[in-house]
Amino acid sequence: MARNTRDRAQTTLDFTIGTSVFLVTLVLVFATAPGLLSPFAGGNVATSTVADRIANDLVQDELAAPDEPYALGGDVDARLTNATLSAPGTVSVNVTVTNANGVVASRGPSVSPNADTSVAWRVVTVDGEHAELEVRVW
Repeated sequence: MARNTRDRAQTTLDFTIGTSVFLVTLVLVFATAPGLLSPFAGGNVATSTVADRIANDLVQDELAAPDEPYALGGDVDARLTNATLSAPGTVSVNVTVTNANGVVASRGPSVSPNADTSVAWRVVTVDGEHAELEVRVW
């Protein structure tokens, strides 16, 4: 019996296309896997949480009136100096409030250049002007 060569199940072209699709899929999986895991691998989660907690405490309780969170009024520098920063003793904290004219208030030591720093920002108003509160923890 003679076999017809046109009735083959898979051609070389089919095999090449299938292998190419598989390899492209494999490369994409390996290329995106580090990006999926990076939020859990980078930075110190503890200091990031501390920075967020301090920023929230300052703009909602310590520096703002209870009925007007994120609105800082009065002598912000004096109130920031007297504010309680709820940070563990193992971390250093720097808090800075800036507006368009420059630094409004600052508290804490300067950040060392080689420190692993976590930063939390909050947009606030100081006496009706837009400002930014920045908390650095290292």
